[in-house]
Amino acid sequence: MDAYSQAVSSAAERVGPAVVRVETAGAPTPQKRGKQRPGGPDRRADQEQPSGQGSGVIFDSAGRVLTNEHVARGGRSLKVILPDGRTLPAAVEGADPRVDLAVLRVPDAGHTLPVAELNSAVLRVGQLVVAVGNPFGLNWTVTAGVVSALGRKLPVSPGVELTDLIQTDVPINPGNSGGPLVDSQGRVVGIATAIMPYARGLGFAVPVSTVLGALARFREARSHDGHRLGVSGMTYLLDERIAREHKLAQASGVLLLEVVPGSPAARASLRVQDIIVSIDGATVDAATEISERLTKASAEGIDVTFLRGSRLGRTKVML
Repeated sequence: MDAYSQAVSSAAERVGPAVVRVETAGAPTPQKRGKQRPGGPDRRADQEQPSGQGSGVIFDSAGRVLTNEHVARGGRSLKVILPDGRTLPAAVEGADPRVDLAVLRVPDAGHTLPVAELNSAVLRVGQLVVAVGNPFGLNWTVTAGVVSALGRKLPVSPGVELTDLIQTDVPINPGNSGGPLVDSQGRVVGIATAIMPYARGLGFAVPVSTVLGALARFREARSHDGHRLGVSGMTYLLDERIAREHKLAQASGVLLLEVVPGSPAARASLRVQDIIVSIDGATVDAATEISERLTKASAEGIDVTFLRGSRLGRTKVML
């Protein structure tokens, strides 16, 4: 191959294994964002869709995935699909609509996940960049172009303006949202976020410098979030047959994506992939309800009811 083809091919091969498809279930329609259209799936206004999809990139072996906030927004459940065919449930670990970034967390896969490298080095106009994503559901599609301009601003909704964006002529289409923009070494330099409708060669990406700032804010928020149970999880739709078998009236529970070693949950023998359905006899059908239940917990601990596969279990958790 010629040098240009070799550079594009090598970049795609390096980042490709870490690029995932992000799917949402039961997601309400995103609101129209000013005159711009995000690179996610197009939907009719005010109409709940059974599913939506975008792209993302794994950036650490603990199972964290970068994507756009508008890709993850509002889904009742999330999952990521890897190029090797693995499908993993995911939860939003942090999100910031002001920069259109979200971090998803998937269950620890034994540190076997492929990881992309983030590169915050200064970009140059005219520099080769490559995008990998899932435009229109066409999985792991590679497109290439150049950095057209830097420091762009883009109003996306009333009162919200994305700033310091990378402008590129790399084709970005619905479904590319949240996917990586990489340099010739396959290092992530930006996260695809938006396109100008009816225009060609006008795509935008959030630079890695902005990504690193968002990651720092998410870490600070987690360090003060007061989770005393020692778990992270996501709202998860229950299997109807299993719910009927155990006479559970609710449609969802909280799927555990992480159980911190040595935490109260771990000492009570809760495991990753358990689904919490009630605490102290009160139904838990959304992840946000766990914190609410903990505020009412007594000094004697809490009684947690959970599903493990098709079996219903109960355990006492001392906080």
